Amino acid sequence: MSIATKRIAYAGVLALGALAMSRAAQFRFQEKEDAIRQACREQLQKLGISRDAAKARYPTPEIHMVSSGCLTPGSTGEVVVKGKFVPDTRFVFANDNLEVVKDTLVGNEYRATVKVAADIAPQSADVIAITPVTGISVRQIQAVVVGGRYEWNMESANGWTIVARSPANKSCGGPAAEDVYAMEFFRKGESAAFEKREARLEFSLYEGLARFSVAASENSLGGAAEYQALMTKMTNPKLSSAEREAVMKELQKAQEQLQASMKKIADPAYAKSVEEQRKKFGCERMEVKVQAGRLTGQMRCAEAVGARVALTGALKFLGR
Repeated sequence: MSIATKRIAYAGVLALGALAMSRAAQFRFQEKEDAIRQACREQLQKLGISRDAAKARYPTPEIHMVSSGCLTPGSTGEVVVKGKFVPDTRFVFANDNLEVVKDTLVGNEYRATVKVAADIAPQSADVIAITPVTGISVRQIQAVVVGGRYEWNMESANGWTIVARSPANKSCGGPAAEDVYAMEFFRKGESAAFEKREARLEFSLYEGLARFSVAASENSLGGAAEYQALMTKMTNPKLSSAEREAVMKELQKAQEQLQASMKKIADPAYAKSVEEQRKKFGCERMEVKVQAGRLTGQMRCAEAVGARVALTGALKFLGR
C-alpha cells in the first residue's frame, strides 16, 4: 500500500470514528424523533403509495397553542398542546431534561404529564408534532419553559466569590433566554461586593452551557431586571385586579429607574468611566456547565484579571 493510499485509509478511519462519536453523542429526544420518522417510512412503504399521494390523508400538523403552567426543576406538570392533528400524531419534547410520564391525544388536544430533572438551569424545550405515514412535522420553539428564581454561587481561581441572583419579583414563566440577574463580585475575606453588575443568562441546550453576558458597568441598565420580571408577571391571566394594580405601581418605579440609567449613559463622562472600569475589571462573559447542580467553567475579563479564569460552584433553585 502506497503512502498516499495509507493516508486516505487513515483519514477514512478518522471520519468513521468521528461519525460514530457524533451518533453516540446524539440526544435521547433526537433518537426518539429518528425512530418515529423511521416508523413513518415503514408505514408509507406498507401502504404502497407515494408520500405526495398520502399527504391528503396525512397532512402537515398545526400547533395553535401550548400551555405548561409553571414548570420548575424537580417538578411534575402537565403540558397541553392544541392545534390540528390527525389520529396517531406523535409528539417530541426537544430536551432530555423533560421526561414524559404519560400522554394522550384526544381529537386536536395533546396532553402530557412531564417530569422535570432536578438541579438544572433555567431552560426551554421545543415541541415537535409528527404526522404518521408522511412524517410531516411542525416545531414550536420554546414551547415549554423551566424557570423560577435561582442563585448561582461561583468561586474563581483568582480568589473571588461571584453570586448571581434572580430578581425577587421574577415570575416562574417567561422565555428562559431573557433571564437577567443581579451579579455581585466579592474579594476573599470581604463581605461587601467590590463590583455589582446586571448579567443576562442564555442556556445552550446542545452545548449544555449557561452563558452570562455581564453589563459593562454597575449602572449600565439599572432596573432592567426588575422591569423585565414585572412585565412578564403582568402577562399572568390569573392576577387579580388588586395584584395587577400593585404590579403597575412597581412597573412605574422600575421604568423611572431605567430612564435615569439611560440619561446617565448619554453623558460623555460615563463612557470614559466605563472604559476605565473595563481596563481594570472588564469581566464581560462567563460560561459554565451545569451537572447535578454543580458548576464548572470560566470567565473572561480584562488583561489585568485574566482572559480565562476558572470557575467552580453550585446552582441553587430558590423557588417560584
